[in-house]
Parts: sequence; structure tokens; C-alpha cells
Amino acid sequence: MPPLLQTALLVVVTTCNSLAYSDMTPNNRTIPCRITENSFFVSFDCSARRLKMVPHPITYNSDSAELLLSQNLILTINNESFYSWHNLTKIDLNWNHYPKSRLNNTDLCKRGLEIGNETFSYLTKLEELFIDHNFLCKIPQGIPSTVQTLSLSYNNIFSVKKQILSPLINLKKLFLNHNCYFGNECDHVVDIEEGTFAGLTELTVLDLSFNNMTRVPAKLPASLKELYLSNNNIQIIHSDDLQNLINLEVLFLNGNCPRCFNANYPCKNLCKQISITIDPLAFQNLKNLTELHLGSTSLRTIPPIWFQNTTQLKILNLQLNYLVNEIASADFLLNLPFLEVLDLSFNYDLRSYANNINISNHFSKLISLQELHIQGYVFKHIAAKNLSPLINLPKLATINLGINFIKQVDFEVFQNISGLKLIYLSENRITPFSETNKQLFGVCKDQSYRISSPGVTFPTQSNFQMTKIFSHLVKPQCSSRGKTLDLSLNSIFFIDPEEFRSFSDVSCLNLSFNSIGQDLNGTEFIYLKNLTYLDLSFNKLDFDSINAFQELPSLEVLDLSYNSHYFIVDGVTHRLKFIENLQYLKVLNLSWNKISTLTDFRLTSHSLKELQFSGNRLDVLWKNEDKRYQELFKNLYNLTCLDISYNRLNKMTEVELSNLPLSLTELYLNNNKLDYFGWKALKAYKNLKHLDLSHNKLTMIMGNLSIHTYSLSSLIISYNSISSLPVAFLHKSRNLSELDLSFNHLKSINSSVFLSGSENYLTVLGLKGNPFVCTCEITDFISWIYANNVTIPRLATDVNCAAPENKKGSGIIFFDVHTCDLDGAAMILYFFSVFLVMSITVLPILINVFSWDLWYVYHLCVAKLRWHKVCKSKCLYDVFITYDNKDPNVSDWIFNELCQHLEDKGDKHMYLCLEERDWEPGKAIIDNLAHSINQSNKTLFVLTKKYVKSGKFKTAFYLALQKLMDENMDVIVIVLLEPVLQNSQYLRLRRKICKSSIMEWPKNPNTKSFFWQRMKNVLLTDNCNRYNNFYTDTIAN
Repeated sequence: MPPLLQTALLVVVTTCNSLAYSDMTPNNRTIPCRITENSFFVSFDCSARRLKMVPHPITYNSDSAELLLSQNLILTINNESFYSWHNLTKIDLNWNHYPKSRLNNTDLCKRGLEIGNETFSYLTKLEELFIDHNFLCKIPQGIPSTVQTLSLSYNNIFSVKKQILSPLINLKKLFLNHNCYFGNECDHVVDIEEGTFAGLTELTVLDLSFNNMTRVPAKLPASLKELYLSNNNIQIIHSDDLQNLINLEVLFLNGNCPRCFNANYPCKNLCKQISITIDPLAFQNLKNLTELHLGSTSLRTIPPIWFQNTTQLKILNLQLNYLVNEIASADFLLNLPFLEVLDLSFNYDLRSYANNINISNHFSKLISLQELHIQGYVFKHIAAKNLSPLINLPKLATINLGINFIKQVDFEVFQNISGLKLIYLSENRITPFSETNKQLFGVCKDQSYRISSPGVTFPTQSNFQMTKIFSHLVKPQCSSRGKTLDLSLNSIFFIDPEEFRSFSDVSCLNLSFNSIGQDLNGTEFIYLKNLTYLDLSFNKLDFDSINAFQELPSLEVLDLSYNSHYFIVDGVTHRLKFIENLQYLKVLNLSWNKISTLTDFRLTSHSLKELQFSGNRLDVLWKNEDKRYQELFKNLYNLTCLDISYNRLNKMTEVELSNLPLSLTELYLNNNKLDYFGWKALKAYKNLKHLDLSHNKLTMIMGNLSIHTYSLSSLIISYNSISSLPVAFLHKSRNLSELDLSFNHLKSINSSVFLSGSENYLTVLGLKGNPFVCTCEITDFISWIYANNVTIPRLATDVNCAAPENKKGSGIIFFDVHTCDLDGAAMILYFFSVFLVMSITVLPILINVFSWDLWYVYHLCVAKLRWHKVCKSKCLYDVFITYDNKDPNVSDWIFNELCQHLEDKGDKHMYLCLEERDWEPGKAIIDNLAHSINQSNKTLFVLTKKYVKSGKFKTAFYLALQKLMDENMDVIVIVLLEPVLQNSQYLRLRRKICKSSIMEWPKNPNTKSFFWQRMKNVLLTDNCNRYNNFYTDTIAN
């Protein structure tokens, strides 16, 4: 086939491939979703990807699939949007974001997501559909009858028709809350057609909260187990409103006729009777009710008859009412033998500040009670008499008296409640206990119950929805250790040991936010022998005594963060030597103390496992001229986790790193100002698994990471200024599974940086936020992405091109690599066309004028070619490589770079002679050298500073020069890996005579391909043919 036809055919085939590629269905790399799959289920998480339409799926075979599309930019969906998706069981379209032009539309129905009719009708396996926060004005038509969960919350649905919902015979959960409330004002109530829910016989959960409804919907199905009617405008609960709900377990009526005093949301009470009116028999048939919420309904009394048949009730929420008097009588509690959680918070009388809390004796009948919450009662003192009804409750584990402005507490009363696990007294006004305070309890007992106190700022009603009951009052790390006492946010400026005499069994104590300013001397907690967790953060502690905390033999966690008050004062003693005495201390938090000087130059501990030291001033402690604190952490012999982030460090040199504990497994250096990191020092840390260097100013990474750290499994280097990665960066890094390079300055990545196949151990690679240049040079890296099963988070949406302009903003994974082949073919065709035209034009002229000369030149060239073939046939090798085989970096470059490009790549494969591979064992070095040089067409010297000083180099160079003198053959080619022999007269002369025979390893990675091509040209041609004619001497002739 003629060459022209071959080239044309190549162009056509490449063009077709390119078009076919652009029409391909998405794959697991190009689809903008995180995919989780097993044999039965597949999940496509496409949330927050800035998508404007429903993406096309990849091929999947699971029987169940979920598609999560929340927080995107989708404006319209129709019956074609999900055409390619099969076996969908869940769709999430919540929280789509819309442009301002759309949100300002006067038509409410045109502001958000537009859903066409019958959009979901053919999704015959759909079970869950979520379309919250989308400005919908109506329930979409054509929802399949298979749907079991339907959520349409936070929309503009003001009308609910029976015709739309009646086909959903399998519906179990329906959420229509927040369609008409203060955050989405409407001038009418949500209209629910009578009997709309009657036919939904499988419905178990119905949420109609925040809809401005004025009555309980009629004909609710008996199947309901959870009913949410919170924050509507329901004024009356009639006797027959809930009559049919015999299976109801959870009922929310809170926020109807709300208590609006000091509320932090637009609160309106439109009820005629101020409080909600509940018929005495309203709950008569709710025999299975376990959870009832009547908070913020302005109740003043609780009739016992309400609970006559609700004996299974376990959770009762009565917060934000006016029940101070009811708490004192509490006759309704007699009908609640199985009650486990009772919330009576924020029932204070306006402008009243009682001396004591008055709890009814009927509380003693709550034998199943586990949690009691009475925040916001507002009183001054706690004495034994006040809480006596709680003493004999066998299961009471939590008592919450926070935000009550309590001044004095008789702590012995809590010791009498044997089963307590959590005593929550946070956000009060408790002051240091003393003997005079004890007398105060006796003086006050006969005084008036209420006194005016203008100085009290009454609590704000902050949780207007009130759907949860105090899930976490204290940190789980604290409460999991056992009995917990929380005295945070009080006025305890001084610690008296007698305060804690009654708490010998406490395991966790929280004294944060108390302005404690004393110097602890080891006597403050003498009664807390079982204490394992102590929180003293956000105080003003003075660390002077070395005996601090020595009275706590079991202490494991100590939080001293945010105690900077005295650390920033010059001339004050700052001793942390007390750490040595805490034999079981495992976690110490010294964060955000602005520590810039310490009296002791070293911290010592044999037990400490974790040290939080962020937010201090190690940049001052480790300043160059001050060597005193260089070994600050070295004597923490068993430390595994060290956090020294936010310390304003500019450098982390090998010296500073070498003085850290060798037992470290986790090291956090993020959010400093590091522009240098001593990678070589990591060699000493045999157990280091996690290293976080994010949010710094690093510009480079050390090559061949495995030489310096073999154990590292997670390396975070995001938010730095790294612009290139060394070629041998991850060579042999078998344990490194997670690498985050996000938000750096990477414009391109050489595919050889990340190893492939069995040599690749990465599982997660972060690359988003880098300014990639999408040209043909990136094709190798894209091929690596497809060839290796490495998870690259948000690859299709956030790993984008920054240049050229026409590719800006598009994902690098969408770069059409076939266009590069097309460009190459077009270039070949162009040059071939030019050559053909020039040949047709010039060849006849040359033949006519210079026919005899051309004949002579032709035969001369043929003769020379034959001579070269004869010459080459006498040699065993094409090139002999001489280099410093004792330098591992040079050896690595020889085998992984040079051999790969000269022996394996390209059309012409060269036969190289290497010392480790081809020399004869047992033979003298000088004989091997002479044999290798004489049996090779060229001798390639790979020079480094150390190698040019060695005897082997000098001998080899002498033998190569001898070959020039004896055989008139110039075989020398030089590669400078490092700048050496700068003053050598020989190199200067050789550069003038044969410049191409001296090459330097390029610093710019983009020019490496040119370097290898140039080397091949030099090694495959005679040096004498490239001599500069101006300097040519008789030797070359």
C-alpha cells in the first residue's frame, strides 16, 4: 500500500475512534459520583457536585440502586432524566441550589425544581423519594405505588389532595413538614382534603409539623405509629381527633400555642385560651404511646386523666411551659410507672428567682425514671430537702439542672441518689463552697419561696422544634468512663477540696469555663481517687507547683487547653514537670495556651500516649539561637500521637524532627508556615503511620520516599505550593495507601511518579484544586488513572483543567486523548505532503543537472553504510555504561530510567553493558573495564561529584582515550547528573569540538522526552560526524 494512502487511512481511523470515544457511556472514572457497590446493592453518591442535570449511569447489575443528587444545580427533571437508570430504589433530590434570577420570580412555583408529569412513573422498584428544599408547589404526579418513604419537606406545598396520595398504597413514611411557617411565610393554612390519609393503610410515620394547620387531620389511618404535628396553630385536641390511632407510639404536639417569652424565632401565640386545650379523653385510646411531646404549648396544669390509659409512656417532654406549680404537685406522675425520661425544662415563672426548687413527693413513684431534666427553673440553692423525692429512684442515672442560676449546692444530696451516672450542673452561678455556705441552707429554708431578682437574664428559647431530648449533655469520651460531674460555665474561681468530698466515685469531672486562677498544689482533688478524666479547659490556671494533680493516681485524660492567661505573662513560672508524677496519664491537651516559654526544658512521661500541643508558639521555643527546648518532647517515651499544628513554625529541620519521640505513629504539623521539612529524619521513625503536613508552604517533596520512611500509610500534603513531583517519589512505598495532594500547584504529573500494576499500593489519591494544564502531555497520566484501581475523590467534578482557556473548568478525565493521536497523524500527513510536492518539483531538475554527481554520492553513501555495518558487527554491545554503582540514587536512575528508555522503548532497542549484569565474575576490574570498552561502540560516563573522584572513573576514562589514540575511534559520551568538573580544560575543549557528546540531566521534567531522544541520536551515530569543522584536527580525519 502506498505511504500516502496509509497515512490517510490512519487519519480516518483515528478520527472515527475519537468520535466513538466522545460518545461512550460514562465509566467509573467519568461519572461524577462516588460509587459503593456489592453483589446486592449499589449506591451512586452524586451530592454537591454542581450538576445541572441527572448524570448517565455506568453499567451495573445490582438488584437495588440508590441515586443521591442533593445539593446540586438541577433545575428541571422529566421522564427522560432517569431513563437509563434501572432498579432504582432510592432517589434523593434534596437541597438543589438556584440562581438569584430564579429565586426572585414572583411565581413561587417557578423558583425551584420543575418536575414533569410521570417523571417517576416507570421506576417500578422505587421505594424512597426525597425532594426537600426545592420550592415545590404540588406533589409530583405519577409517583409509583411501590414508594414506601416520601419526603416533601421545606417546600411550598399548601394543598394536599386525596387523588395524588391515594395510589401510594405501600407508603409507610410521609414527610410534609415545614411548608408553611415563619421561615416560609404563607397567608393561609395547608389545606389537607378530608380522608387524604384514610386509604394509606400501611402508613406508620406522618410528619405535618410547621404547616400552620388549625386542627388535627381527620380520618388518620390506624396503622400510624408516629405522628408529628409540632409548631402548627392547633388550639384544641378533641376527644375523637386521635381516637382511631390505637397503634400510635410517638406523638409530637409541641409548639402549638407556644410560650413566646424570650423566644429566638418569630413566635406568635394565636390561641384564645393562651394554652393548648386538650380534651380529658384525647389520649384515652393511645395505650401503646411511649413518647409524648407537649413542650411549648403554654400549659399551666397537667390533668392526671390524660395519662389514665397511657401507662406505657417512656418519654414525656413538657419543657417551655408554665408548670412551676405543677412540678410542686405533680399528680399526673402517679399514672406513669414506666416513664424513663422526663423533661420539665424552662418552666420558670416570669421575673421570679426562687430560693429553692420545689419538687413533688410524687416523683418518688417514678420507679423506672432514668433521666430527669429541669433546666431553666431558675432558683438559688440546692439542699438535701429539695431533691429528697429522688433519693429512692433505683434507675435514675441522669439529673440535669443546668441553666438555673444556682449559686450554692449541697453536693451530699447527690451522693444519696445511688444510681446516678451524670450530674449536670453546667451554666449556673455556683461559687466555691465553704462552711458559711452550709449555714446558708439552714437560714434560707423558711424564707419566701420567690424573690425578685432583676439581675437574672432569663434563658432564651433556642430549640423551637424540640425533636430530640438532650442526646449528649457531655462529651462521650467523658461519660463513657463512669460517673460524671459537670460543673462547667459556673463561677468556681477557686477549688476547695471539701467541695468534692461526696464524689469519691466520680470518674469524669468537667470544670471548664470557670475562671479558676489558682496554682494547683496536689491537694485540690484528694477525695477523687477514681477520677480518670479531668477537664480544666478555658480557665486561668497558674502552673507553678510540681505537685499538681499528684493526688489523682488513676488520671488518664487531662484537658488543660485554653489556659493562656499566665503563659503570656512575662516573668511567671511555667512548670509542667508535674506530668512525670502522673503514672497512668495517657492523653494530655495543652492546646491553645500560647506557650512561648517554659521553666522546664523537657517534658517527661512513660505513660503518655497522646499530646495535643496545637495553638502554641513552638516557633519561639525552637528559634535558632535558643537550643534549650530542642528536646522538649524527646522524653515522652511512649507517645504515639503528637499534634503540633498551629504553632507558626517556618521550618521543621532534621534536627527538630530527630528530637521527637521515636514511638510516634501519628504526627500532625498542619496549619503552620513550613517551607522546609526534613524528610531524611523520618528514617528513625519505624512506626509512623500518619503524617499531616497540610496548610503549609512546602514547595517540594523528597524523591524516593521509601528510603526515608517505609511504615507511612497516610500522607496529607494538601494546601501547599508543590508544583512538581520527583519521578521516584513512591518507588517501593508499599505501605503508603493514602496520599492527599489537593490544592497545590501541580500542572502536570509524570505517570511514572505513581507506579502501576503490582507495584502500585495507593488506594486513595487526592488531587482536587490543582491547576492542571490539559495538553497532550497529560495523556500518560490519564492512562495511568484508567489502568489502576485508585480512588481519586471527586475526580469527575473537582480535578479540573486550569489551562488552556478552552479546557478551563472541565475535568482532566474528560480530556480526549485521541485528539493527540489525530494531531500527530495530521502532522505526519502535512510533512509528507510537503515532501511529496518538493520531490516532484526538485527531483527532475537535480536529475537533469547533477545526474553524475548524484550517482557518485549514492554509491559513496552505500559504501559508508556497509563499512558501518561491518564495524558494528565486530562489537558485542552498543553502549558500555560506567557509573557510581555504590550510589543507590544513581543505580535507581540507571535501571529505572536509562535502561527503560534505551533498551525497552522506541523502535531501536540498544544492547547495554552494565557492571552488575554483564561483567564476568572473578575477573579483575581492569580486565572487565578494558573488555567492556573494547567490545562496545560507545562508552557512556554518568558523572556525579563523588564518582569523578573515584579510581574506577579515571581508569575507564584513560582506556576510552587510549582507544581514540590507538584505533582513531572517539567513543566517549558524557552525562552530567550533577554539575561536576566545572573547571576541566578537557570538558571545555570537548564542548567546542563535539558539544552534542556532553549532556546534562534536565531540571525541567517537561524536557525529559527531548533528552532521551537526543541521547539515542548521539549513541547511534559516530562522534566524528558531529565535530565542529572549525575545530576539527587531524585526529578526526
